[in-house]
Formats: sequence, structure tokens, C-alpha cells
Amino acid sequence: MVMRPVVSVFSATEEKRVGSTVMPRVFGSSLRNDLVKYVHMNMSKNRRQAYAVSKNSGYQTSAASWGTGRALSRVPRVHGGGTHRAGQAAYANFCRAGGMFAPTRVWRRWHRRINLKERRQAIAAALASTAVVPLVMARGHRIEGATEIPLVVEDSIETLTKTKDAVKLLLNLGLGPELERVAKPRAKAGRGKGRKGSKRHPIGPLIIMRASAIEGRRAFRNIPGVQVAAVERLNLLKLAPAGTLGRLCVFSKSAFEALDEHTKPSTSSMLASANVTALVNSSNVQLALKAPIKGTPKATIKRHCNKRILKFVRHHLKKQQKDSKKPSATPALKKASKAFYKNVMAALAPAPVEDVVAEE
Repeated sequence: MVMRPVVSVFSATEEKRVGSTVMPRVFGSSLRNDLVKYVHMNMSKNRRQAYAVSKNSGYQTSAASWGTGRALSRVPRVHGGGTHRAGQAAYANFCRAGGMFAPTRVWRRWHRRINLKERRQAIAAALASTAVVPLVMARGHRIEGATEIPLVVEDSIETLTKTKDAVKLLLNLGLGPELERVAKPRAKAGRGKGRKGSKRHPIGPLIIMRASAIEGRRAFRNIPGVQVAAVERLNLLKLAPAGTLGRLCVFSKSAFEALDEHTKPSTSSMLASANVTALVNSSNVQLALKAPIKGTPKATIKRHCNKRILKFVRHHLKKQQKDSKKPSATPALKKASKAFYKNVMAALAPAPVEDVVAEE
């Protein structure tokens, strides 16, 4: 991925540019959307809580089969009388209040292990996507007022203590429309209103700073839709919510410069030039290559194959050997054969009509 060499650094109190810094190498990582979705899915599974039905559910009753001869099924039926429950089918999974087929167990494999290199590559891809404006806008963030992406602010952002100062900083960066968007929660559809909150809160910008910036974390954490993360322990669930690339991020300068140290970006491509044809045809490469092998390699018979194929191959080889041993036709032999053919054809030719009349 192509990236620019430097990034602007903005003031934490005023709406102006105060310097620049070098773009970290992690922003040149490839955008592996498939890898990000895979790692995000498995990381989300690690937060699941075990659930299962009781091992006695459906079997807490006394029932036995009535046997045959009653024109009824042989399913177990509840003992007793004087109630509607007596005589009803029980235990089977097709019965009302019966047991469950393959009941859920708490020892199910709920969690997933994720390869370390896959996690690192996924985080590198998620960070690289935060610098791509089309991806950030496609995710729904309102960045039309932002001067530059990614947004880097001087280190005084980590010493903010008031939430009103944090909101003012975001407004100075041109994120006013974004704060308005995340401040309006939407009602969930259907029965989701009765499950863990009735409204859906949009996800806004992610503030990334050092882990030691405790005051700055407190200043931003009460703003609706805004999340805070430490550069020393970046989480893919925050960098790519729902496995979607393009999270809007605001970095402190020190955290931005420490990205390569803590993210361990994936190795870049070994090819400095994408023109592979020119590389292969260059004189240096051609001198190191071996000369092409002339002729076709000898065909070998594969063992343990079909007997019919072996029989055909052997017959074909014998025929080739016989044909190679036959003497080649010499010019004298050809001449004699042509003369013999002419004599035979002359003898078989019909006699002229005049000769037949003369004989009579």
C-alpha cells in the first residue's frame, strides 16, 4: 500500500498545525480484509459465556410405555390419574415437555485460539485502513470537516482533565458532524429492544494514546461514541468493530511514533519493483540462470497403475522396436516393386475387341 512520508501534527488547544512527524511503517501494510474478519470473529468468541440446559430437564416425571395392543404409540406415558397430565407422552424429544435431542453442554468448545502472527497482521491491516479516507467514509464516519487523515495531535492531549476540553479538541479537528452522529442512538428492531438495552449507540472516533495517560483517558471516556485505547495494547475489536476496516482514529504524537515498536508490522514484500518481467529478463538474472534443457524427458512407467494401461504401453513399445528393426526401402527395391506392379496390372487388363474377333 502506498503511503505518504510525513503526517501533520495539530494543536490540542487551537485549530492549527504545529508540526509534522514521520508516517510509521505499519501504515504500509496490506489491507487483509479476510484476515481481519477471521481474527475478529475468533476474538469475539472468546467473550462468550457457557450456557446449557439442565441434564434432568424433560425427564423429571414418572412415565413408562403402555406396550402394544392399545392402538397407541409405544412412547412412554405419564403414570397416575385425575389430571390431564396422566397418560400424556413424555421423555421423547417430539413430546411436549419432553427431553431435548443433543442437549447443549457447558463443555462445548466456546473459545478459539488465534495464531500470534495472524493477530499481528490483522492489527497492522486495521491500522493501515485508518489512513485510507474512502474506507473511513465508507464505514460511516463524518470526516468532511477533517483536515487530514490520520489525525495526530500533540502530546498535551494526554494531560487533558476536563471533558469539555476534550470535546473542544475534537471540534477543532473538524469532527463536529461526527460527534452529532454518534450522539443520536437508534432504537433496536424487534425483540432486540428487550435484550441488553433498547437502543443502538453508533461507534465514533477512537482516541489512541499512551497507557500512562490516565488523565486523558478520563477526559474522553464520557463522550458518547468515543472510545480510548492504549498504543501498548491495541485491540482489534476496537480498531475494526464488526470486522470492518476504516475506524476513525485520533493519535497522540508519542503514541503515533510508537506504533511500529508495539505493533510489530508484518514483513513487507521482498520485491522493490512490481515489474517482474523486467527483472527476469535483466542481464544479472539471466547470467545466474541455467541453460534450458533441450529434448523431452524419458517417459517412465508409473507403478501400481491399471493393468490395461501397462499392457497397452508395453505393446506400443514392442511395436516401436519392431518398426525400428525393419530395413529401409532402397531405390532399387522401389523400382522392382513398381515394375512388378505394372506387369500384374497389364496381365489383368481386358484384351482389345479386335484381338477377340481375330481369334474367333
